[in-house]
Amino acid sequence: MNPVQRFALTVFIPFLINAPVLAQSSILEQNVRAQLNFLASDAMQGRGSGTNYERIAAEYIGSQFRQFGLEPGGDADSAGNKGFVQRVSLQSSKFVAAPTLTITSGVNTQKLEYGREFLVSFLRSPRLTGELQVVEPNGTFTKGAVVAYKLPDGASQDQRRDIAMKAFSAGSAAVVMVESDANKRSREAGDARLPSIPPQRSGGNSESFGIINLRKDVFDALLAMPSGTKLEFGGATESSETTSTWNVIGVLRGSDQGAANDVIILSAHLDHLGVSESLQGDKIFNGADDDASGCVAVLELARVLAAGKRPRRTIYFVCFGSEERGGFGSQQFIANLPIPLTQIVANLNLEMLGRPDSKVAPGMLWLTGFERSDLGPTLAKQGAPLVADPHPEQNFFRRSDNYNLALRGVVAQTVSSFGLHTDYHRVTDEVSKIDFPFMTKSLNAMVKPVRWLANSSYRPAWLPGQAPTR
Repeated sequence: MNPVQRFALTVFIPFLINAPVLAQSSILEQNVRAQLNFLASDAMQGRGSGTNYERIAAEYIGSQFRQFGLEPGGDADSAGNKGFVQRVSLQSSKFVAAPTLTITSGVNTQKLEYGREFLVSFLRSPRLTGELQVVEPNGTFTKGAVVAYKLPDGASQDQRRDIAMKAFSAGSAAVVMVESDANKRSREAGDARLPSIPPQRSGGNSESFGIINLRKDVFDALLAMPSGTKLEFGGATESSETTSTWNVIGVLRGSDQGAANDVIILSAHLDHLGVSESLQGDKIFNGADDDASGCVAVLELARVLAAGKRPRRTIYFVCFGSEERGGFGSQQFIANLPIPLTQIVANLNLEMLGRPDSKVAPGMLWLTGFERSDLGPTLAKQGAPLVADPHPEQNFFRRSDNYNLALRGVVAQTVSSFGLHTDYHRVTDEVSKIDFPFMTKSLNAMVKPVRWLANSSYRPAWLPGQAPTR
C-alpha cells in the first residue's frame, strides 16, 4: 500500500463513514406516507381539539422541525430555553339551566323552551342574537342574521350540514331549521342534554354561530313573522375547567440581513374531531385529509427548504391547534405575534391536499380567494400548480386559519385540492383514501415557487375592494 492509499484509508474513508446524510432536496412519497400514517393513525385518536393527542401531534412535528435544523418558536421552559410547542389556554363553561330562545316581534315577545320546542345541535358561543332572515332553497344568507332556512322535504343530514356551513361562511349569527327525525325522537323522549359550549380562548373573543332545530309547528310560525323580528338565544352559565390547545412553530431564519425581516408563513392545523362514543363501530375521526395532509405538507416543505441554501427571507412553519373548534390556535398566534404584523409578506395555509379534485385539471391544486389578490396568479407564473377555487359557493376562503390573518390585512390564502368528497368530517377520512402519488407530485411542484417567494422582493397585495372585513 503506497502512502496515497494509506492516507485515503486513514482520512477519507472514516470521514465518509461518519459524514452526515445529505438532506433530501425533493419531497419523497415514503416520507409523506410515514408522517401521514402516524398522524392519522388510530393511535392518535383523531387528534381531538385541545386533547393530549393534539399535543402529541404538536410534539411530534416539533421534534421533526428540530431534526431539520429549524429554530424553535414556541414557549420557553423554566430555564429560559425555547421549544417548538406553544400552549394556548382555553376556558370552558357550561349551562347550569336550560337555555331559552326569545323571539321579539314588535311589542310581542315569546320565549321558547329548550327540549320542548327546540334543540341545539352546534354552538360556538353561549349567546346568539340577530334579526330574522327567511331563506328559500338556493337563497343567499345575510351577515349577522339568524337565518330560518326552508329545507326541502326529506333533506338529508349532509344537506343540513351544507346549509349550516354556508350560513356560517356568510357570517350569519345562527341558522334555524325544522327539526330532523333524530332531533324529534330525542325531544319527544325527553332525554335531550343541555347544549355543550366549546372552550373559549382566554382573553379572546370567538365568532358566534349556532344551529337551532325547531319543532315543525314552531318553525312554521317563525316563517310567518315579519322582517325585523329579533331572536336571542342564551341561558345561565358557569365557568368550569381550564384546558389547553397547542401550536407548534419552527423558524427558518433568512440569510439576507435586510430581507430576513420579511416573513413567509406556511401553516396547517393539527387537530381534527377526535372520538365520538355515540357512534357504533368505528368511533375515530382520523382526519387523514383534514388536516393531517396539510401538516405533512408543512413538514415536507420545511425539510426541503431547510436542506438547501437558506432563503433570503425568513419562513415560519406553523401548525395550529383547535382550528375545528374556532381557530383558537391561530388567534393566539396572531394576538402574540413574534414579529411585527407589517413584516408578514404572505401566509400560505395548507389544508386537505391528500386527494385530487376532479373539478380541476389533473395534478392541480387550488387557492381560496384566488381572485382577491395577486398572490395566486404570481405563484402560478413561477410554476405553482394553482388555479382558482372551483367551489366558490362553499366560501372556503374564510373557513380556515388563514382568515384570522387575512382580517388583519395579511395576504393569507389556503392551498387545497378538496373535491367535496363525502368523507369530510366523517370517520371514513382515513389513510387508505389518500392518493400518495398525487400528493407527493403536487407538493413537489410547490417547492420551487415557494422558494422563489422566499428569495424575491415581491410582496403580494389585495386587489381593490377585495381585502376581507369581518
